[in-house]
Amino acid sequence: MAEAVFLPVPVLDAWDETPALRGVQLDLGPELARSHTVPGQVIKLRGSAGEGHFALASAPWPDGKVELLIKRGTPLGDGLIALVQPSVMVEATAPFGTGFPIGSALDRDVLLFAAGSGISPIRALTQHILAQRARFGRAALFYGQRGHEDFAYTDEHAAWDHGGVKVVLCSSQAGPHWQGERGYVQDVAQSLRFLDFDTARAVAFLCGMKTMVSGVRAVLERAGIAPERTFLNF
Repeated sequence: MAEAVFLPVPVLDAWDETPALRGVQLDLGPELARSHTVPGQVIKLRGSAGEGHFALASAPWPDGKVELLIKRGTPLGDGLIALVQPSVMVEATAPFGTGFPIGSALDRDVLLFAAGSGISPIRALTQHILAQRARFGRAALFYGQRGHEDFAYTDEHAAWDHGGVKVVLCSSQAGPHWQGERGYVQDVAQSLRFLDFDTARAVAFLCGMKTMVSGVRAVLERAGIAPERTFLNF
């Protein structure tokens, strides 16, 4: 495997998306952005504590601007969060990886599943579906976090729902005033039976912890969505 090539790119913006997740917007420029072709691809960032993979949280746009989430709580994550401030240059690679096989979803109902920081590539896929809504059937997103304060992109959920991607929020440690679904994504996914989806042809895209992925796949298979129609971004 070829050694990763890092180039300096400017940080356009940085914000606290949640207490645990820092949102970052980078300008890859036309050369690096040329490699960003499908939702689900990743880039590598490098800081003083090392380097790591980060899934892009935005669909490919012609302007070369991308977003991602950096999780607090590790030397790499905390080091990068301290580094990535607006107008600072950060070392990044071009986007790479196969991403999600979005061609498999054309003219089909689509189920999206995300847990934790796995919302990053699923958000990119959601943006892609909304931008080309007529090319897909019904769509729903099951998104899990611990508490209500841990959900990312809350200011976009209503627009996703209004645009035709039904949003189902799943809180595994919900407080007494929580109005959404309670439990882990793989448990809440049992409510698939309430969705008027064509499970004989539907496809699913997943990103999150291994237990979530395996649990959701088991639920989907029982619902008639074969494993070969469930996809990860790697």
